[in-house]
Amino acid sequence: MLRRATFPLIAGLLTAATTALPVQAAPPQQIVYVAENGSDDATGTINDPFATIERARDALAGKTSRNRPGVVYIRAGVYQTAKTVEVRGPEHSYVTYAAYPGEQVELAGVTTLAPEKFRRLSDLPADDAKWSSKARVPESAAPNVWVYDLGAEGIPTGTLNKNGFNWKPQPYAPELITDDVAQTLAQYPNGDAKLTRDHLTVKVAPKGARDYFSDKTPDGTTLPYEEMLKLPGPVYTVEDADLAARYEKWAKPPGAETPDGTQVETDGWLSGYFGNNYANDRIRIDTVGGGDITTYYPTMYVATDKWSSFVAQNVLSELDTEGEYYIDRWQGHDTLYYYPPGGTVEGKEISLTSFDAPFFQLENVTGVTLKGLRMNGTTGAGIRLLDAESCTIDGVEILNVSMDAVQIGEANDAITAIAEYRTSRGGHHNRVINSRLHDLGGGGVFTAGGDRDSLERGDHVVEHNEIYDFSKLATYTPAGYMYGVGNTFRYNHVHDAPHMAIQIMGNDMVISHNRFERLVTHASDQGVIYSGRDYTYLNNVVAYNLFKDIGADGNQAVYMDDGMSGMVVHHNVFDNVQHGLFYQAGHSNVARDNVFVNVTYIGHDKLYHEGGKRLPVPNAKVVTERFNDMLKAGDGTGFTNTRENVEKWYRHYARQYPNIRDWYVPSDAQGVPCTAVGETECTDEQVWSDPNSVYVPANNVLTRSVSIGSGDFAYTDDAGGLSVKTFNPGFDSFNAKAATPEEAGFDPATWRFDARNTPLNRTEGFGPAWVREWNRTFSLDGVGPRATR
Repeated sequence: MLRRATFPLIAGLLTAATTALPVQAAPPQQIVYVAENGSDDATGTINDPFATIERARDALAGKTSRNRPGVVYIRAGVYQTAKTVEVRGPEHSYVTYAAYPGEQVELAGVTTLAPEKFRRLSDLPADDAKWSSKARVPESAAPNVWVYDLGAEGIPTGTLNKNGFNWKPQPYAPELITDDVAQTLAQYPNGDAKLTRDHLTVKVAPKGARDYFSDKTPDGTTLPYEEMLKLPGPVYTVEDADLAARYEKWAKPPGAETPDGTQVETDGWLSGYFGNNYANDRIRIDTVGGGDITTYYPTMYVATDKWSSFVAQNVLSELDTEGEYYIDRWQGHDTLYYYPPGGTVEGKEISLTSFDAPFFQLENVTGVTLKGLRMNGTTGAGIRLLDAESCTIDGVEILNVSMDAVQIGEANDAITAIAEYRTSRGGHHNRVINSRLHDLGGGGVFTAGGDRDSLERGDHVVEHNEIYDFSKLATYTPAGYMYGVGNTFRYNHVHDAPHMAIQIMGNDMVISHNRFERLVTHASDQGVIYSGRDYTYLNNVVAYNLFKDIGADGNQAVYMDDGMSGMVVHHNVFDNVQHGLFYQAGHSNVARDNVFVNVTYIGHDKLYHEGGKRLPVPNAKVVTERFNDMLKAGDGTGFTNTRENVEKWYRHYARQYPNIRDWYVPSDAQGVPCTAVGETECTDEQVWSDPNSVYVPANNVLTRSVSIGSGDFAYTDDAGGLSVKTFNPGFDSFNAKAATPEEAGFDPATWRFDARNTPLNRTEGFGPAWVREWNRTFSLDGVGPRATR
């Protein structure tokens, strides 16, 4: 809560969010006030403030403009939040909602649990049905467990929903927070340990939901989402002796209609990785017994022993470690069990996220600013902007949010893995700046803006923020979602998260001057910056960033997946990374002027040519439909774009990609994508060697790399002797190697070179001008937010 806030709230006032006004022409302001001791029957002055932000909003409705903006000053205090503050419609434009200068304001979506209402487990009545589940608490932990009757206080307990990669995001269950630190839902095993194939093996592996997407089904249709949820889950056989001694408490036995809550779990789940090592999932435990664990809900990908890495979660019988908690929702009990740090609740501030919606929604407004506010605790998203223009989120702190901290725009109901996925309602010129976003179940800023059909820009900016401890509940929820066209993520410090930092799904994005540290720590085959499965995500620039201490389990700093093309990566430092760059079957990707320090491989490649030039290529239907959606001329319906828009694309990218008009997806004379190599059409040359075929990794560049204590580029070994270098003979040119920073004349404290003594002055492809340019444009004090300089 507020007393523990450590983020300095920014005093002063930003009025019109995006228009730089001369000092002498500062517009007059209309100011109203809100205070904890106010009244909505008040006049709204500093001495007679309103009680709610909504009342202050309405007092300014229709009275503000660009030349006469409004200000809502919120006085110090904690404001319990039970519903979203909706700022909707032009009549509410040009208003700043700000903490009063020098004061701290918190909007609390958490309910503080009264210390005196906690009881020790041992003090519960023996025959009260509300506490009948207490028998499941491990005997060893019982003396340290405390309980709280949430139902008696009317505190919402929520539900556990099916969530995970490619599943439609659902609100998460309330989280318990102690002294601003999220606690752990009771699980087995504890800590970072996981259940793997050493503990259990897959006995039955039904198809995953991914097999029912349109690109996988014979008739090209996608199974309705509600029908997907009814698909069967995998069955596991217990192999480990310790697991065998406890798993039968995790659910009802086979054949039982309902569980006996005094003996077994009523809502246990498995959460983690099931069919791959890069996208998490969760499935409910249905029955246990006879050595088997059956589950309810399908996995997204077919479960395999190789990738098993998960925990049993929401199991009271495993509440045996400090910081673990469990909420019994069975038959309306609505009771909390908690093993607090130190075994006592005394002296601790304990709260539960009870709010399930955004704190603010800005919709169809212009020039609205949220400034200097702290927003703590929701099972939904923190702030949402829809069709907003030139709005600013400035100097806020958002924490303990189960989904994304800020959402600009929205996505349709289609799942991200299929071609129909689109974003909309992003508006233009919105900014998230100078803020601290942390302890997030989802991501930092969902940024959707611009129109890919016409290449109209969104021009959203996310800059000078610190974003950390995100993706705690879901993968593919990055610090920055860069969707649409022409948005920017710069000067941010992104650190300490289990998964990716940036996902790009669009064009002309700029990712620059960021510090990316300690990321992708609990995933494999993943990247800090990830994009893929679309040949038309063009001209995304990654420049002047630091990538440091990235999870080494098969991960990369920049992951260009499944045909990703047109990426530009320059003037970055990669420090302690397994793979710097991954070129996977795409074309026209350019990496130049980068420094690699203690990197296992500066990069590696993968070609569609692997395994004997097999057709169709992986994910062929999706990448073909997405290519056609932008660059196939038609009437704009189906997977076509209008001729006018296609021409805009050609003109826009003509200089950067001079052969873009000639790019094609290999198809036969009827326009059907090639599924086999033929003699007169779909020939080997047409499919596998013509540089304009999108299946050919042509026009890729890797040049002017400085490798310090780093390995070489690792070329594929499963494409019949072919590699990215085969199609790009100058690939990996001018690679200056040194064993140590000293040998390279490189200072790890500043990331600059000794301009007088570095051997790069005399190295082919570099020279004094290159060194001067590097030192001028890249240094650690120019990377990350202002506050870290």
